[in-house]
Amino acid sequence: MALTLDIYARVSRLGDDRQRSTAGQVEDCKGRIEERRAQVGDVHIDSGRSAWNPRVKRPDWERLMSRLEAGATGGVVVFDMARFSRRPIEGERLILAAERGLVVLDSEGEYDLTTANGRKTFRDQLNAAAYESDRLSTRVKRGKRVKATRGEPNHSWRPFGFEPDGVTIRESEAIVLREMVARVLAGENQDHIVVDLNQRGITTSTGGQWSRESLKQLLLRSRNAGQIVHNGVVVGHLPGESILDDGTWERLNTLFASRRRGRPISDVYLCSGLVYCKCGHQLTGRPRSGHKPYPDGEVRRQYWCQPRAVHGGCGRITIDQRELDRHVGALVVRILSDPRHAEALEAAAKTTEDKRRPLLSELSECEHLAEELSSRLGRREITLKRYDVAMAPLDKRIAELRAELAELDSVPAVLADPAVAAASREEWTARWNAATVTERRNLIRQALRNRRIMIAPAVRSGRPKFDPKRIIIEEDRHAE
Repeated sequence: MALTLDIYARVSRLGDDRQRSTAGQVEDCKGRIEERRAQVGDVHIDSGRSAWNPRVKRPDWERLMSRLEAGATGGVVVFDMARFSRRPIEGERLILAAERGLVVLDSEGEYDLTTANGRKTFRDQLNAAAYESDRLSTRVKRGKRVKATRGEPNHSWRPFGFEPDGVTIRESEAIVLREMVARVLAGENQDHIVVDLNQRGITTSTGGQWSRESLKQLLLRSRNAGQIVHNGVVVGHLPGESILDDGTWERLNTLFASRRRGRPISDVYLCSGLVYCKCGHQLTGRPRSGHKPYPDGEVRRQYWCQPRAVHGGCGRITIDQRELDRHVGALVVRILSDPRHAEALEAAAKTTEDKRRPLLSELSECEHLAEELSSRLGRREITLKRYDVAMAPLDKRIAELRAELAELDSVPAVLADPAVAAASREEWTARWNAATVTERRNLIRQALRNRRIMIAPAVRSGRPKFDPKRIIIEEDRHAE
């Protein structure tokens, strides 16, 4: 059987004419495969994906590596090693996979990763690619700083509303931008605007679809008001008229600044965000004014899997708010009054404390080091540059430790009082009835621990009525 070789192609930025296109890379790779008298396997293409930034995910590269590691293909062909990766650590993963004899080709030669010399050559290529990326990053940062101090704009791709120079206004897009701003200032929901733009076929400057986040980033872009910003400071202004006048720009910023992050949970909807649809999204509450009210005259309400413009729910699951709250309350009381649950809570509390202890110790040590560095800087024993170099990883670690401790602290504390742990169902019922909405939500989390409540679809049979069997408790796969 002929040897099967996969192909991998990549470009860092879409529309960058300085890079060999992915189509051109694939054609060259197919030519190399023909020279080997092999056959083409899967073709993997990552467009607009950096191979240097570790935060950028390359789905096709991961798929390629999975095939190589599983032996589903005999090797890989790339246009050059810089297309495959610019991070030596990723090259080591390929070396491990190649122990059984994979073929690795680029436009100039072949790498025999089963020999010491072949591995050295391969590593040298990746190290050179990583070095070039590091140098490029340094030059780009320096260049952006210089341009900003001169009052010149910085951009990596064409900004929406402007020509590629980032200065000349593209009026056809500027009209759309002004329309979006006017609609937001008039109080229109951003999700509605996103859906409308996508339905009208209006794309972003890179040809993609709009999302709530990309719309917000565009609306709050200082370039729209003719401002040039570097590190959060206005350092210059674009020549000519701006897309938005100063008054509109101030109104827009005031509107977004006045909005609180997130929406507080309403006292009406006890289970909002705590129960889940089978599709994986959290249920939220909404009134049903068009439906028959509750017997006491209150507006009927329900939880539902809300569909949104981007990453929304399925919209298929709904359940009555009052009935679900009542059944969840009974469920929580039943769990908390079970002696086995009290034992489990005590064990969980011990585990949490065991996790907290080393974190607190390391945090104390890091904060002490930070104070010592600050003191040395104040006494001029070290330069500011050396201080910044030393503090950068230290600040990062302190932030990580505080985040880990905050996550542990977010779990409701277990009451150590034996009388409370052994409380009867009647006592837990009385405590539930006397609790505020916030306290009840904490009791729900305490009862569930590493589980969550799922709401199953309703079974239609005759007259609608609440079915408690729709309430299902399952393990939370996202919990540790």
